[in-house]
Amino acid sequence: MAEWRRILRERLAPMALAPADEAEIVEELAQHLEAQFAELAPRAGAAEAERLLTAQLDDGRLRDLARARRAARRPEPVATGPWSAAAALQRLGADVRYAARRSRRHLAFTAIAVLSLAIGIGANTAIFSLIDAIMLRRPPVPHREQVAELFQHQRTFPYAPFSYPDYVDLRNESHGIFSRISVAQFAGVPRDLGDHVETLFAELVNGDYFPLLDLPPQAGRLLGPEDDVANGAHAVVVLANDFWKSAFGGDRSVVGRQMRLAGRDYTIVGVAPAGYEGSFPGVEPAIYAPIRMINQIQAGSGDQLASRTAHSLFTKVRLAPGVSMAQLRTFAVSFTADMARRYPDAWPANTSTTVVPETQVAVNPMIDSVVVPAAAALMVVVALVLLVACANLASFLLAQARDRQREFAIRIALGARRWPLVQQLLVESLLLAGVGAVAGIGVSRVALRALLGANLPVPLPIHLDVSLDPRVLAFTLLATVVAAVLIGLLPALQATRPDVVDVIKSENTGGGPPRRVTMRSALVVGQIAVSLVLLITAALFLRSLQAREHIDPGFGRAPAAMVWLGIPADRDSAGRRQLLLDDIEARTRRIDGVESVGLIDNILLDVTSTQAAYVNVPGFTPPKGEPGFEVDDAAVDSGFFSAAGVTLVRGRGIASTDRAGTPPVAVINELMARTFWPNGDPIGRTFRADSLTYRVVGVSRDTKVRSLTEAPRPFYFVSLQQRSSPYLMLVARTRGDAAATTPEVIAAMHAADPEVMILQGTTMARHLASNMLPTRLGTIAFGLFAAVALALAMIGVYGVVSYAVARRAREVGIRMALGAEPRAIVRLLMREGLAVVLVGGVLGLALAAAVTRALQGLLSGVAAVDPLTFAAAPLVLIGVGALATFIPARRSVHTDPVVVLRAE
Repeated sequence: MAEWRRILRERLAPMALAPADEAEIVEELAQHLEAQFAELAPRAGAAEAERLLTAQLDDGRLRDLARARRAARRPEPVATGPWSAAAALQRLGADVRYAARRSRRHLAFTAIAVLSLAIGIGANTAIFSLIDAIMLRRPPVPHREQVAELFQHQRTFPYAPFSYPDYVDLRNESHGIFSRISVAQFAGVPRDLGDHVETLFAELVNGDYFPLLDLPPQAGRLLGPEDDVANGAHAVVVLANDFWKSAFGGDRSVVGRQMRLAGRDYTIVGVAPAGYEGSFPGVEPAIYAPIRMINQIQAGSGDQLASRTAHSLFTKVRLAPGVSMAQLRTFAVSFTADMARRYPDAWPANTSTTVVPETQVAVNPMIDSVVVPAAAALMVVVALVLLVACANLASFLLAQARDRQREFAIRIALGARRWPLVQQLLVESLLLAGVGAVAGIGVSRVALRALLGANLPVPLPIHLDVSLDPRVLAFTLLATVVAAVLIGLLPALQATRPDVVDVIKSENTGGGPPRRVTMRSALVVGQIAVSLVLLITAALFLRSLQAREHIDPGFGRAPAAMVWLGIPADRDSAGRRQLLLDDIEARTRRIDGVESVGLIDNILLDVTSTQAAYVNVPGFTPPKGEPGFEVDDAAVDSGFFSAAGVTLVRGRGIASTDRAGTPPVAVINELMARTFWPNGDPIGRTFRADSLTYRVVGVSRDTKVRSLTEAPRPFYFVSLQQRSSPYLMLVARTRGDAAATTPEVIAAMHAADPEVMILQGTTMARHLASNMLPTRLGTIAFGLFAAVALALAMIGVYGVVSYAVARRAREVGIRMALGAEPRAIVRLLMREGLAVVLVGGVLGLALAAAVTRALQGLLSGVAAVDPLTFAAAPLVLIGVGALATFIPARRSVHTDPVVVLRAE
C-alpha cells in the first residue's frame, strides 16, 4: 500500500502551509485515502485502487483538496444567540469573497454569464419600465375604488366620450349618486411669443377635475369650481410640471404672470404637481385651462359648449358616500333612457352608458383591449428570453458542478454540512446575477433612450417617465434573485450530492459514467423549444408586416407633405375663413416641387379620430333602432383628390363652385354606390345626412378609412365650403422629398397668418406608417428577442457538444489511432448535439402552434399556423444547430491522438 502521508507531505510542501495546518490536512487526508483504498481494493484490486487514488493527487487536484479542507475547517455558527447572526454574516462574506475570486479565475465564463444576464434582465427591466410608465405610474388618487369612468356606448364606438350638453345633463340629474364629476378634453392652443407662435397641447377641464383627484399643487393653486361658473369668463391656466420646468425654469414666481393664448391674455394661477401627467398616460399636456373657455381658446366659431354631437369629453365620477357601483350602473340605465327620450337623434335606441370602475382601467378603456394583451405578450417574451439565458448558464454550471463533485465529495466526507455548500454555490450564482443586473439596468436605459428618442410616426406628442422608481428597482431585484436561483439551484444540488466512491473511482472529469440524457441536455432542449417559438412568432409578425405593406390604401401613392392646422376663432367667419384658406393654398402651390394642394377636415386612416353620420337613402329602411345607416364621411376642397391621389371613377369631384349657398353635393365611394344603387347610375341620386339632402356628383375608388386591414366600408366626401370645420389637414403633393417640403408649408401658413395653429407637420408616408407602427414594433421586438434566444440556445448546444467531446477525448484518440475516418468521428460527435436540437425543435413546434393562435388578433394577412413559417423556422434552427455542433466536433479530430492518450 502506498505511503500516503509521505506522498501528501511531498505534494503539499510547495504550498507553504502552516505546519499545524499541513500536519492536520496530511493526517485527515491520509486517513481518508486509506479508507477509500480499503473500500476500493476488494472490487478493483490493490494495484488498480492504488493507481486510481494516486491519480487524484496531482498538484491541481491536491490544491482543490487542501482548499476543501480549509473550508471544512471554517467554524460554523451555533444555532442560537447573538453570535449566530454574526457568524452567518461572516460565512456569507467569506462566500462572497470566494465567489469573486472564482469569477476572476474564470473570466471567460464570467463575461458570458454577465452578458447573457444583462441582456435578459435588461430586456425585462426595459419592458417593465414602459408598462410602469404607462399603466402603473398613476397619481395616488384617494379611494380609487369609488371612482368610475363613463362613456356613451354606440354600436360602432363602445367608448365614445360625452358632449358638453350630455355632461351638464349628467351632472344635473345625478340625484346624489356621485359627489364629484370631472370632464377633460384635449386641444391645441396657439401661444403668442411675440416673434413667433407655438402650439401648446392643452387639457381643458371643469371645476371638479382636480378636486376629484385630490392633488396638491406644486405652486399656486389648481383649477377649481370657482373657475367653472360662466362661459368665457375665467381666462386662467395651470402649468403642467414638466412644461413649467422647461419653459420657465421651475420659477415659482411665475404664478400671477400672463400667457397670451389664442389672442387673449391668460393668468397663470398655479403649477400641477410633479408626476401628474394628465388624463391620458403618455400624452402629457403643457397647460390646463377651464373647459368653459373652449370657445375662446380653441379654433372654430361655433358654440362648442352647446353642440350635442361634439363627443370629446372624457368623464369621471366619484361616488357619493354609501353609493355602490351597482347603483351607479342602475342610474346609468335610467339616464340613458331619459336622454334617448329627449334627444333621439344624439341618443338613438341602441345607445347606452358604459360604467368602467377606475380599478379596472389600465390606460384608457378605448385602448385597453389592445394595450393590455400587447404588454402581457411582451412581458412573456422577455421573461422567456431571461429563462433561456438562465437555462443556458445553468447548463454550463451543471457541467462545472460535475467537475467540482470531487471537491465537494471530499468536503462532505470530512464533515462539511450540505447547506453551507449549497449556500456557497448560490452566492456564486447570485454574484453573477447581481453584476448582470447592474449591467442590465444600463442596457435597459440605453434601449429606452433609443426607443423614446426614435422619430416614431405617432400623431400625438408622447412623453413617458421611464426613470428608475421603487417599482422598477423592486422588479429588477426580483428578476435578479429569480435568475440566481434558476441558474444556481440545480447545479448546487447536484454538486453537493456526490457518490464519494464513484467520484474517486471515475476517470472522467466529472465522475460517474456518461449518461444518454442529462439535466444539461434537458435544459438545452427547453432553450431550443422556446427559441423556436420566438423565432416562429417573429417570422409571423414579419410576414404580417409585409402583408400590410402590400395593402393598397387607395390613396397616398405619391409623396406629400401634410400639415394639421386650426383656424383662429376670429377668422372663422365664412368670408375671412375662405380668404385665409385660399391664401394658404396659393402660397403653398408656389413652393418649389409642390404639384397640387388640397384640404380635408378628417384625413383618411387617422388613428386618433373617426367621423361618421347617419345616412338615409330613399327606398332603404335603416337597421332596427337606428336613425339611419352609419357611414363615414369627410369634407374636402377641390384640390384634395389630386393632392391625396384619390381616383375618381365616375362623374366629377368636389369643385370650387360647390360653395355655401349652393345645393349640397357629395362624392361617394364605389362600395356606397354598389350598396344603395346596385342596378343604376348613382350620379344625380340623393341621400340625407346631417339634416341636409346631398346630390351625388361623382364616384371615387374605394379607400381604406379607419384601418389598413379593414374590409371596404361605405364613404362619402362633401364640400368643405358647404360644411366648415375649424381643424383641417393640408395635403401638398410633391415631386421630391416631402419631409423637406413640410417646414416650407408651415412657413407659408405663418406668412399667410401668424396666428394659424399648427398642430402637426408630417408626410403622407409617415401618416400611413403610423397605421403599421404596432406591427412594425412587434416585428422588431419579437425578431430581436428571438435572435437573442436563438444565439443563447446555440451557445448551449455548442457547450453540450464541447463537453461531450471533452469527456470522450480518450475514445476519440483511440478511434483515430486505430485509423477511423475523421468524417465518421465528426458525425458521431454531432449526433448527440443534433438529437438535442431535433427534440427541442419538435417540442417548440407543438408549443408554437398553441402560442401563435393566441396572437391571431395581432396578425393580418397571415394565418396563426402559417405552413411556410412553420416549415422555414425549424430549417433555420437546424442549420444553426448543425453549425453549433460541427465546430467542436471538427476541432476534436484535429487533435493529436498521442497527446490525448498521454494526457489520459
